[in-house]
Amino acid sequence: MEFNVDKCKVMHVSNTDNNSSYYMEWSELTEVSYEKDLGVWISADMKCSKQCMYAFNKATSFPYE
Repeated sequence: MEFNVDKCKVMHVSNTDNNSSYYMEWSELTEVSYEKDLGVWISADMKCSKQCMYAFNKATSFPYE
């Protein structure tokens, strides 16, 4: 199975400022500050505010009929 390089991303999860660039198959990976994986929002600062906001908005939205 091959990796789809266009879908690969890198997230720096640390207290230090890391300006490293990562490459896969000679193309630079994009850096993200948050990402959704298996239905859960994960952020670089490891706070759950994005996940809580997403769950709240989904729970309070009403279907338009």
